[in-house]
Amino acid sequence: MQKVQELDIKSLSFLEHNPRTITREQLEKLCESIESDPDFLKMRPVLVNFDSDKAEWIVYAGNQRVRAAKKLKMKTIPCIVETDIPEEIMKARTIKDNKTYGEFDIDILANEWDTELLLNSGFEAKDLAFYQENIIDIRNKEDKPKKTKTCPSCGIEF
Repeated sequence: MQKVQELDIKSLSFLEHNPRTITREQLEKLCESIESDPDFLKMRPVLVNFDSDKAEWIVYAGNQRVRAAKKLKMKTIPCIVETDIPEEIMKARTIKDNKTYGEFDIDILANEWDTELLLNSGFEAKDLAFYQENIIDIRNKEDKPKKTKTCPSCGIEF
């Protein structure tokens, strides 16, 4: 098992051509998540490869967490470090780290989970059409203008 190490954020580079992106709004939510539960970041360290040829630390899984930590002016971040991993393995792990497998049980989400928690945990309103009234209430509380779209398949506004 690899050991978790705290690395200086300034010393980290990102894997070139990482296909994962994040919007400003999603980055803000990630920052809020890290601030409200910093232990979760410790439980999900970023994956780093030390490239001895280039003498650099390359983050290949957890780029967005590093970006959020930088925005929060954190000095270090928990990392699992390996050395000289082939690029193919880093690329495969990058996809595996970001690709979601499985589906959510909509009935359980609708009946047992708080709408605001789901929205703050990365779901978007379009993902939660079954929560339409709650989402609109939350948006109104945030004093955001009400912008709705209608699903062409079912006619539900979200």
